[in-house]
Amino acid sequence: MFPPHQVHLAHGFVGTDTEVDHLFDTRKAALWCKHMPTRGEVAAYATHRLGWQRLLAENWDHALLLEDDFRFHDPAVVHRAVAEASALLADGRHMIKLFDFPRDRSRHEGISVEIAGLPLVKWKRTRAGLVGYLLSREGAELLLSRKHIFRVVDEDIKFFWEFGLDIWSIPGNPIREAAMDLGGSLLDVERTGARKRNFLRSLKGILLTLHRDWHTRRQYDRYRTSYLLQHRAPDPFARQGLPQEFAEAAE
Repeated sequence: MFPPHQVHLAHGFVGTDTEVDHLFDTRKAALWCKHMPTRGEVAAYATHRLGWQRLLAENWDHALLLEDDFRFHDPAVVHRAVAEASALLADGRHMIKLFDFPRDRSRHEGISVEIAGLPLVKWKRTRAGLVGYLLSREGAELLLSRKHIFRVVDEDIKFFWEFGLDIWSIPGNPIREAAMDLGGSLLDVERTGARKRNFLRSLKGILLTLHRDWHTRRQYDRYRTSYLLQHRAPDPFARQGLPQEFAEAAE
């Protein structure tokens, strides 16, 4: 699909690597996480950081980053997104996600636009899922500005305002997660063994979610206001719905 000279593989980290200890902030994790991230989850985050560091080291303007359990669901859209990456990542957009875990579209679709013939949506609540995404150079710099991590990477992007990130998605999941096709996720196995329910942890999780949702709504409202002022157009936030071929991820 892409010429070999454009494909670069990262030798990722595993839970036993010392990088996990150097990168992980246990104190902040205990404060800001419902469940303590596992070593495997920290290693996965560290591996994403390798990709971001490579983007900067090679002086690229942007890159498509893929996890090892990705599959192409719509190769034509992926190819087009890569070809039009400069336009998609213009105007301050830092990340274009090509995979999102599903949510109810009617409640969470925020802004829908079309760039270079491709639909983009800014969800009112940023969704988890970093199986495949386009990232700008500035986006990589912002993500790497955090020297020590304390959440899993999928959770951290939901706190986009902490990094100053502008995150959009191409709906329809042109890239999909294929962990189950490969026999299941090793991270899920480790997660299940490490997470046990109790009342206080559940209460903490509720409070953390309320905190995140309050900031998410506030940041989205501010972004919406700024967007309207910049574009000077009739309200584009009255939901128009997505084209059928791009609606799969939101259903």
